[in-house]
Amino acid sequence: MNRKHLLATAAIGLFAASSSMAFAQGNVKILAPADGATLDALDENRLVYEAELGPRGDHLHVYIDNKEVGILRKLKGSYLLESMAAGKHSVCVKVANKAHTPIGVGQCVNITVN
Repeated sequence: MNRKHLLATAAIGLFAASSSMAFAQGNVKILAPADGATLDALDENRLVYEAELGPRGDHLHVYIDNKEVGILRKLKGSYLLESMAAGKHSVCVKVANKAHTPIGVGQCVNITVN
């Protein structure tokens, strides 16, 4: 096996290992609202999400402006967002362990409420 082939094989192996490690750590995707979305305060606004908990995760927490507002037990679904005052807000979904401590995996979107 020549050196070029060996380096290419090693690079593919490292990429595969890092991809599977990222998956093993868990991930969260907020499908709605989109980052930068403007929501109407009078509408029924829902957070739509999907997640992989990873080996250290147990469930999900929902945060609005860094305040925990809900716990999610399903890995895919929606959550009715509470009424928010007009202005800019941050909505986050974070993976938490059995002690309800976030493990560093999550996603946030910034929204504006009119």
